[in-house]
Amino acid sequence: MNKFEIQQRLEEIEKMKIEIYQRMNREIPEDSNFSKYHFKKLVNGISVILPTYKGEKVITKCIESLKEQTLSSKYFEVIFIINGEKDQTEEILMQFIKEQSINHFKILYSEVASVSAARNMGIQEASKKYITFLDDDDYISTNYLEKLFNHADEDSVVITQVVDVDLNGNMNPNNPINSQIKKALDNKLYTYNDLNSVLTMNACKLIPTKNVKTQHYSVGLKSGEDVVFFTKLFASHYFHLKVVPLEEHAIYYRVLRDNSVSRRENSFEFSVIERLQVMKHLDVLLGETNSPTIQQFIKGKIHAQYGFIDRYINNSNELREKVTEEVNKHRFVYFPYFKLYNGEARSLIISYCFPPYVDTSGTVMAKRIIENNEVVDVIYNDMSKVRETDYRQNAMVDGFILNRMEISSASSFKQWKSMKDFIKKSLKEIKFKEKRNGTYHKVYSRALWPASHFLAFEYKLKNPKVRWVAEFSDPILLDIQGNERKSAIIDLGFYKKVNALLKKNNFPLAFNNNMFFWCEYIAYAFADEIVFTNENQMKYMSEMFPLQEMKEVILNKAKICNQPTLPKQYYHVKASKYGIDPSKVNLGYFGTFYQTRKLNELIEGLKITKPELRDKIKLHIFTSDPKALANELSGETIEQNIKVNPYVNFLEFLNFTTKFDCLVVNDAFTKDYKDINPYLPSKLSDYKGSGNNIWGIFEKGSILSRFDTKYKSEIGDTEGAAKVFESLVMEKIIQQINQFDEELPNEKLN
Repeated sequence: MNKFEIQQRLEEIEKMKIEIYQRMNREIPEDSNFSKYHFKKLVNGISVILPTYKGEKVITKCIESLKEQTLSSKYFEVIFIINGEKDQTEEILMQFIKEQSINHFKILYSEVASVSAARNMGIQEASKKYITFLDDDDYISTNYLEKLFNHADEDSVVITQVVDVDLNGNMNPNNPINSQIKKALDNKLYTYNDLNSVLTMNACKLIPTKNVKTQHYSVGLKSGEDVVFFTKLFASHYFHLKVVPLEEHAIYYRVLRDNSVSRRENSFEFSVIERLQVMKHLDVLLGETNSPTIQQFIKGKIHAQYGFIDRYINNSNELREKVTEEVNKHRFVYFPYFKLYNGEARSLIISYCFPPYVDTSGTVMAKRIIENNEVVDVIYNDMSKVRETDYRQNAMVDGFILNRMEISSASSFKQWKSMKDFIKKSLKEIKFKEKRNGTYHKVYSRALWPASHFLAFEYKLKNPKVRWVAEFSDPILLDIQGNERKSAIIDLGFYKKVNALLKKNNFPLAFNNNMFFWCEYIAYAFADEIVFTNENQMKYMSEMFPLQEMKEVILNKAKICNQPTLPKQYYHVKASKYGIDPSKVNLGYFGTFYQTRKLNELIEGLKITKPELRDKIKLHIFTSDPKALANELSGETIEQNIKVNPYVNFLEFLNFTTKFDCLVVNDAFTKDYKDINPYLPSKLSDYKGSGNNIWGIFEKGSILSRFDTKYKSEIGDTEGAAKVFESLVMEKIIQQINQFDEELPNEKLN
């Protein structure tokens, strides 16, 4: 196990301990209805959680400030958690309690020297409705608890001022944290973003206990445990934020010592290793939310942790390489590479549809960015009226994006007027960015959406030295049935401009008003490189283009790049709780059905599979219209063998692919319309990364037919599909027998 896996296991154990404790504190109602268990009722007031480790030299001022509180002692308790090797702290506390006749102080002890474990113990013990944290070397104003309590409610977090105190007693009320609090008060803005720094420190806040008890501190972290704890808390619960007015003078006094985080040595261990451990926890959390606001909050915390790393590197390329090597060990889904790589984006990605908008073309472009491991700027259109949004996809790619430029224009696949508006607005936005950052060295455009290539073409005209790479996800001019897509460009200026350029470069002139024709032609003529996703696509598009004089030009610029497969960590960002019967052969199919891509051979093949084998098969289908498919299957003999589900988001889909015995992918049916199948299903690249077996239902001569999948059958071959089903069942039975044999006691039978 690596360090992070050990940390995760320690946290799981800690969480189990908390759950056991909570179960022990449940009360059984008089009606003995066990389904109505509830936690012991919390009493109105404040629980002060105060961990202490060898605090004999510093704790006196702290406990004196607690004794002087103006809030009645019946409304607060102080829970001291002495942890690790003992010194005189316990004696100091016991004597103080005895001398002052205090009955609302509790002393707990933990043998483990861990501030996180100590705080977890205190949280478990807390019996009041609200919790606040206090360190043993800090202290609070006499009215601190009273003012917090006066503003408290069970849906809010209350914040006070924090004043830094040095070892000579000098006070700094204008520290960065307090300045943020004052600014929020001045502007009367109390959002997560406005108070982001204060929210994730232990000090100066009051939190509802019911929410705190759902969290635990990460015991494996040497530092930054407060950042992880509070980020989780604020990401999983929506709180109103309140700030105690300055004139009430409720103050948390934070004493700065040599071991304070702000004064820690700028070492590789603290500034890099420990920061990356914190960032890994936050990275996991980022994948669990689809809220843009919470994502921004979490990313802010990640960037703040990176600030330590950046100061450590201090523009040293040697240290940057050392840090990069360490970063790569953690397999982050989101990491601010744009900061690590010096904050420069010399490449512009043009992807008309791009995450958070849900579209296969945009998802593949995001995967390309990750695959290239390069910091880029991205320009794309606001697709909110035609596509759903999934902000979790942003998290997987945003670490490589320095600037996002979202253009507000009407979304269209074929209307030139809308595309022209997108181009005009995009060029204006790009020009603004270039004033600060300079001209891009490379432009990468990807289309099924034609506007991407038209914008790249216009940028290339203005910047002839830029390298333009144009990718085609599929044929543009001809649709899946071989018919010409048509949409007129009514723009005389466009024709005059492009034909003048064609003539200048000795390319054939074209008097064709079809926008789809021009989408291909401008890329063939003026791009420096043309990317196809497979060989058949390249052959088909180059041979079917009306101007065959361009075929050699196309092939000379062509490059084959299959759709990217993401690294393993992306398959475990969003853990699925989807139930699967392990005794069955579980097959997964993800896709939409239409005229050229159906599941007839799969369904019919299942019907003719031997009944005794069919009973062991479960086909899980995830599709855009599950109700229609379920109705179609209703009453069929195989109805019980098929579970129909709606689509899931992309990151959850990746996790699903790891759960099945076999994943099914099928070719589009094209032989009635095309001499060659130019399509390669994009989900095949995602299946490859799952590590599971793949069944390819192929069309003769297609790329899928030549792909190395464990199982194969041809489109329309029902008997071939039945044989695959039977093979899957027999292999599962053999696997279960072998597993049973391995689990038998290793004894000689008499």
